Amino acid sequence: MKVMLTAFVVTALISVGAYYGLHALGFGAGESTASASVRLGD
Repeated sequence: MKVMLTAFVVTALISVGAYYGLHALGFGAGESTASASVRLGD
């Protein structure tokens, strides 16, 4: 049970870190799929 909970916590930390890391590097869906002629709402 302890190993499973540790795996869940590590998975959550990796997921959150990947989300913010890729967003900071410009690999978000908006930056990678939109061209220069597309206006995004932010």
